[in-house]
Amino acid sequence: PDTTDYCEISTSSVPQDSSVAPGEETLYYLTMILDDGLNPVESQAFNNHIPVDPVLNGAVSIRKTSPLINVTKGQLVPYTITLSNQYSAPLYDISIVDTFPAGFKYVEGSARHNLGDSVSKEPVVNGRQLTWKPIDLAFDQEATIQMLLIVGAGVSEDKYVNRVHAENSAGVAISATATATVRVIPDPTFDCTDVIGKVFDDRNLNGQQDAGESGLPGVQVVTARGLIATTDPHGRYHITCAMVPDQDRGSNFILKLDDNTLPTGYRLTTENPRVQRATRGKMMKFNFGATIHRVVGLDFADGVFEPDTTVLRVQWHAKLRVLVEELKRSTAILRLSYLADVEREGLVRDRVEALRREISRLWDLADGDYPLTVETEVFWRRGGPR
Repeated sequence: PDTTDYCEISTSSVPQDSSVAPGEETLYYLTMILDDGLNPVESQAFNNHIPVDPVLNGAVSIRKTSPLINVTKGQLVPYTITLSNQYSAPLYDISIVDTFPAGFKYVEGSARHNLGDSVSKEPVVNGRQLTWKPIDLAFDQEATIQMLLIVGAGVSEDKYVNRVHAENSAGVAISATATATVRVIPDPTFDCTDVIGKVFDDRNLNGQQDAGESGLPGVQVVTARGLIATTDPHGRYHITCAMVPDQDRGSNFILKLDDNTLPTGYRLTTENPRVQRATRGKMMKFNFGATIHRVVGLDFADGVFEPDTTVLRVQWHAKLRVLVEELKRSTAILRLSYLADVEREGLVRDRVEALRREISRLWDLADGDYPLTVETEVFWRRGGPR
């Protein structure tokens, strides 16, 4: 405006061309020729109002939530999308684009929103994307969308993230990406392996619960993960979802009975700990037998052996044969007790082991009709080795 030689470009929020009627489009040019000619059409930029879209990053605040944290295969998972207009003016023709994880599926007819009747309740489904449009939001308006997804049967145990954002009509994001995460866990019915069993009084020592053999209450069994179960008044126990075996190969499961919790005088007659191969969704049974054993004790000390050796004195060999005959009378446990005084600790240990081997050899020669269990213990007269 200050010169007659040139026309200057100025910014304006309204068209300067008074010949354009309200509601009509203003013409504008994206290219022009600038030279030293006198034709203003070719040499001047005047009233050429090029529209510039506003920067809308963060214009819409959006978040996504789910009330569930852990889900299982086949379960319906509800989600809620909440969006609000943070821009200082109304927003028109925007879209909400939701991307759900692989293996999940949208439940048709489950969507609900308060976006008005102009927006369909059901989204447009394109693969793993759901889209609601066109959406108009007044300034500071808040809206919600609710929907359901179902967890597919082929989904493995892991975390799964659902993402959602808002776009303008040109497909440009105008919000941050909101996420909601759920964890797929083993199904108690189809994936977990339960363990049941009984601890019983195995009076006939055959490892099986026969008629008249009652259960033992208050006995504890422990898993490798530290799960503890205590038997009821009938000797029964149950561990829910004791493990989730490998989906393809299965897994080994180990269970141990705490023999310190057996009634006084009772000892196990079955294998402990016990191991079985676990398969998903299949129950396992572990029974443990225990009963009061006949215990035969043999006390010995330094005088039984030649000085500073593990060699048994000659006169004691006949006593060992008497011991074997006593063991053959009925099933029993042999307990070897060494009373030590000033001997070396290593010598005491070797002597106990040497005597155990000699008795086992004599037992094998005598054709004992049951597996002989030998327990050993050492008592120090002075309270400990020197």
